[in-house]
Amino acid sequence: MAQGVVQVTHTGSSRWRRRTGEYDSLTAALEAAGDGDVVSAAPGTYCENVVLTRAVVLRGTEGPGTVRIAPSGGVALSVRASATVQDLQIEGQDSSAPAVLVEGSSPELVGLKVSTRSAVGIEVRDGARPTVRRCSVDNPAGLGISVLDESGGLFDECEVTAAGQTGVSVRGGASPRLERCRVSQKGG
Repeated sequence: MAQGVVQVTHTGSSRWRRRTGEYDSLTAALEAAGDGDVVSAAPGTYCENVVLTRAVVLRGTEGPGTVRIAPSGGVALSVRASATVQDLQIEGQDSSAPAVLVEGSSPELVGLKVSTRSAVGIEVRDGARPTVRRCSVDNPAGLGISVLDESGGLFDECEVTAAGQTGVSVRGGASPRLERCRVSQKGG
């Protein structure tokens, strides 16, 4: 699959910052989007490092698994705002970085499939408190989920299907709540 078109839907009433339109990349769409906007990605593979710094909704137009974020290196998806990310497939390839990084924010991650060979599948740090629901992590190269630096949040119905190291790591005063989660095929 090739990269598709990304659409931003402006949900505010201001006529001065009109952002609705189509963009050639997730990065361009996210730069144009404002808090409360919906960023809908067409099916395809987006070979870019995605950084969310606004409270937007990021989702695929055709449902779960049809949109892949798969950069060649670095963090595939960084979330630094109270955004909502739904039904995306995340593929990281950097052995020194997490595939998904949540920092100092309270986003909602729903239905993500993290299939990676990264240092960590999902890393939560810097006091972040995400709500993570129905996400799966397959990371035979590193940690499944890591929560550190006094972070917390809720992990509900999540699954770590493979981890080359620890399935779920909690350090540095972190206190996540895990409900109905499963860890299988842990390597370390």
